[in-house]
Amino acid sequence: MFEVKSFQEDHINDAAKLFAAYYESRRSLQPLIPERDILRQVPAVLSRLVSNPGVAAFRKGSLVGYMIETGNAENFMSKRTAFCIDLCAHCAVEDEKEVIYQKMYEHLSRVWVGNRYHTHEISYFSNDKVLSFAFYRLGFGMTHFELLRELEPVDGGNADVLIRKLESEEPIKELNREHHFYYPNPPLFWIPHGEYDENEEDGILSGDIEVFAAFDRDQPVAFFSVKKESSESWLLNDKRNLRIMGAFAKEEYRHRGIGKALLREVINWAIQNECDRLYVEGESANIYGGNFWIKHFMPVVFSVRRCIDERITVEQSNTQGEKQ
Repeated sequence: MFEVKSFQEDHINDAAKLFAAYYESRRSLQPLIPERDILRQVPAVLSRLVSNPGVAAFRKGSLVGYMIETGNAENFMSKRTAFCIDLCAHCAVEDEKEVIYQKMYEHLSRVWVGNRYHTHEISYFSNDKVLSFAFYRLGFGMTHFELLRELEPVDGGNADVLIRKLESEEPIKELNREHHFYYPNPPLFWIPHGEYDENEEDGILSGDIEVFAAFDRDQPVAFFSVKKESSESWLLNDKRNLRIMGAFAKEEYRHRGIGKALLREVINWAIQNECDRLYVEGESANIYGGNFWIKHFMPVVFSVRRCIDERITVEQSNTQGEKQ
């Protein structure tokens, strides 16, 4: 039997120890995950979250799990959403893990729905098969993934295109515009953040971003944009990361090896610039980009989302009114 309580400040140290052991177990399966001083870093993160809704699970007086909200949004993908997307914001012992998560989510989701957050998003390590099945059973579906790869050579790639590292974004302005308007199409149906503005000062080459473009004769047909020391999840960030920030190929140039050619060029640049790994994050429903990443990278983090019928809040209010 488990006792589920509200997460409190005096639970932080035990929670950090629990997550530290878990993090090392994940790294043992995927050594590309960066080494971290978890016992030093995680308590500070949990201290910032402790005032958020959160639960702690106990068995015979010992902490066996915890789950804390990392934030919320009034309009994420058009829905009021509660998040638990920091990887260290939840954890549980392996023994009866699925049941512990079921009970923790039962308690935390009651708070979220009570606060009218009917959409819930959670991130977790992709090599945790127990959690994958537990969240699937609870009604979650994947929205995003984060992937890593070593700097091993890539075989193949189209030799009929010229790959250039750009000094100006001018050659790919129109290609980047196509990239922006690609996302709302099926089956992705994703609305990019912000309106597209080809004249904005902070363009694709801003913020230490480098761009590699593939040219068929003089026409740009695909590009990768990259940035050092960057990731979505802070636990995956490292000074030797090279992140692929964006990638796009014109429809008629897909499946011709151009992505491999660009990836090979990016790997060579990463080696020259003392990086250890490539990182990329993407939408799971992006079938063209996603299929490419899955083929050449290793999934490390999955983000999953559940949407609850918003009428449940009205129904609960009616039921409570009848009881009174």
